[in-house]
Amino acid sequence: MLTAHRAAVSLDGAWLLHLPGDAESREVMIPGTWTTQVAGYGDSHETVRFEREFEVTSAPAGRLVLCFGAVNHTASVRVNGREIGTHSGAWEPFEFDITDAVSAGPNTIEVTVSYPPRFGSSSEPGFLEHPLGKQSWYGTTAGIWQSVVLEDRHPVHVRALSIRSDAATGTISLRGAAAAEAESAQVRVLRDDAVVTTAALTVQGTEVSGDIVVVDPELWDLDDPRLYTVEVSLQSAGATTDVLTRDTGFRSFRSQGGRFFLNDREIYLRAVLDQDYHPGATPAADDFAAWEDMLRQTKALGFNMLRVHIKRPDPRYYEIADRMGMLVWTELPSWMTWTPETAKAGHELLRSLIDRDGHHPSIVIWTIMNESWGIDLASATQRAWLRDVFDDIEQYAAGSLVVDNSACEPNFHLRTHIDDFHVYRGIPESRQVWDAKIADFATRPDWTFSPHGDAERTGDEPLVLSEFGNWGLPHVLDQYDDDGAEPWWFALGADWAFGAAEGTGLMARFRGLGLEDTFGSWEELVRQLHHAQLVANRYQTTSIRLHDDIRGYVLTQLSDVQWEANGLFDMNRRPKEYTAEFALANGEHAVALRPEAYSLYAGDELALTVTSLPAPVGLPADVTMRVVVNGEPVASQPAGADREEWTLRIPMPAENAQHLVEAELHVGGELLARDAADILVVARTPWAGGAVRAGDAEIAQWLGELSVPTSVDSDLLVVRSFTAEAQQHARSGGRVLLLAEADNALGAAFDYLPSARLTSRAGDGDWVPRTEWLDRRGAFAEVPGDTILGIAYEDLLGEFVISGIPGPLRSAVVHSAIFSGWLRGAATSTATVRWSEGSVTISTLRVREALQTSPIAHAVGRALLRASAGE
Repeated sequence: MLTAHRAAVSLDGAWLLHLPGDAESREVMIPGTWTTQVAGYGDSHETVRFEREFEVTSAPAGRLVLCFGAVNHTASVRVNGREIGTHSGAWEPFEFDITDAVSAGPNTIEVTVSYPPRFGSSSEPGFLEHPLGKQSWYGTTAGIWQSVVLEDRHPVHVRALSIRSDAATGTISLRGAAAAEAESAQVRVLRDDAVVTTAALTVQGTEVSGDIVVVDPELWDLDDPRLYTVEVSLQSAGATTDVLTRDTGFRSFRSQGGRFFLNDREIYLRAVLDQDYHPGATPAADDFAAWEDMLRQTKALGFNMLRVHIKRPDPRYYEIADRMGMLVWTELPSWMTWTPETAKAGHELLRSLIDRDGHHPSIVIWTIMNESWGIDLASATQRAWLRDVFDDIEQYAAGSLVVDNSACEPNFHLRTHIDDFHVYRGIPESRQVWDAKIADFATRPDWTFSPHGDAERTGDEPLVLSEFGNWGLPHVLDQYDDDGAEPWWFALGADWAFGAAEGTGLMARFRGLGLEDTFGSWEELVRQLHHAQLVANRYQTTSIRLHDDIRGYVLTQLSDVQWEANGLFDMNRRPKEYTAEFALANGEHAVALRPEAYSLYAGDELALTVTSLPAPVGLPADVTMRVVVNGEPVASQPAGADREEWTLRIPMPAENAQHLVEAELHVGGELLARDAADILVVARTPWAGGAVRAGDAEIAQWLGELSVPTSVDSDLLVVRSFTAEAQQHARSGGRVLLLAEADNALGAAFDYLPSARLTSRAGDGDWVPRTEWLDRRGAFAEVPGDTILGIAYEDLLGEFVISGIPGPLRSAVVHSAIFSGWLRGAATSTATVRWSEGSVTISTLRVREALQTSPIAHAVGRALLRASAGE
């Protein structure tokens, strides 16, 4: 074995941090971002100074080189007061020769770190003009965020090395640079510590290059990630002066005919978006062993790809993916403000990242832009730039696929290897809209590519739904300080999703909205939110897989990041309550269950379709499809080797309740895949209440369909508009049920002390879904289902909500309501209020219109009558 090595001393650990205007220093840990370690500075743009001592106990054998993994953003380095050098950029390693600045005994390093200003000027670009990824979302991650090492190197040492491997020829190509001219350079390739082959490299000045061929290379693959070690050595004066190693692997990854192929085997991409932020919103893990274990859990959930989002992760990220057999879709860090200078720097950065990371076999896709952040696609000049960069990177990253702009509405592709698109739709509210959108996407529609006449579409680009997903708030109480103070990042969500992403005042809102009473505890609310997230993610995943022309997806996302709560894991990397169940919809094989309806009357059969969704290799021969109700099998049949659809009708329990219907794939005694649906069974029991007065003929017809008798003398009047007659009835002490189906249903009767209005449902309801709940206590106790409304209620979710009720001057009994994100945008959908001497129950639930399509509307309609009558 070669013996030359670099003696290295780690400078990780405690450093002193000096803040501007602060006479006292404080201790922070390196690697790490100071903005997440010092309270109150999570979004700081300050320039700060780091300092630490190190000891030189003996004269160096060669040159002392101070190596930084990465510093965000500009680092000015001094040693013993002597200026050493400056580096700008958040993502790349850099180093300085400090031999002439050190002395025997204690020495001091000072690193002044500047972060770009919030707003740029003619003399200095603002931070939105730099490729900093999502630091405009989650706060700055400034400082020395990767390791610092002091190395004792021979003057003739490798200072840069780029490696590419080609599976078709077994060729490993190397390009490198030496700090000083070497006499010769050698490369050895090892597999499991055994030398496979050796070769001499070409030395021209300080440039080193060459190819080496591995005969019949063993391929890197998902279940067998075989790696080779490439060992480059330099020689001078007859001795080896330096040795540098990199691991690499041989694999092919390509697309053809709208499909993906790994090592010439067709593969379906099951990916998850990873922001690669860690507890405390740091950009690198504190414990990479624990993080690797979490990624192994991710692979166990059925994912075969990570999409690391618009940043360069710590290099150990790719090393772990290489070792565990996980594909990686990686991306150029994004910026937000276009300038020619920014665009040029971004292109150069992407080339540099490919140079540094292109040896990793796990990396198979590179993205240039995300959702047109930092580019105006209406500009012909900027579109031309994007095409030019794509053409360059297509060649520069040969062996991987390239995406020009990972698109969403209203942006698009120009030229790309993958026709990918982002679609967020909330479930249950937008389930039918989602289904229509995905079905359209599967037809390869025009809207994914440029409408400006410059699209270069081949029609063979694989279709990938590259972002979708749903929220589920974490338990989060463990993120509060010991004194009960909220996490600093709660406030950062204020600018997103119409304010729905802001957590500030969370527990006060939880109690003030009556959710503590309704759900019983914060833990129960979170449990139901996690279940709703599972239902939505599972439904959307299986609906994508029902379209054979879509060849992959990227679920958003792996873990929560601060206020962005759509992770399968929370920010502390703990799986959410139903995450393990999602694996059964996300494996190599899957099954999709689609009932004809999500509610039905007792005694009716449930019509449903079960579709087996095999991977490209097809299902095993002995697979059985099974339908299960409340844990009991009710039907089964063998599943074919190809995609197979099974339509059947099954009896349902007569009990007025929510029942779990599951479709499963079994191989022998092993459960292979599962989809599920909550089905609400509604019993048509005799009406036990009194007669009701109908405000018009259509209300009378509705009451008749509910088997509710009518009488003009009833104390309860049901109307669709709060007319003068209805107002007089309330003034006389009567009760009114107002089915608010139109925006003018309240009239002017709630204009004063305080005002109340019917308004549209607030927020976008898609990226941050809206949650609607129904208090099942009291009059609604017999309505089946959870407190959070599921798919069975989609037809009941009205166009309007009620604002101003309840309020400080008008109390109310809230029966149903909505909120978004961190319990924001709350509004009422059903409430009972005092009005003059009587009471009015207002509901925007579409119980009358939905009665013909959703039997659950029968149960909710009757419950509204009971609540209005004061039961």
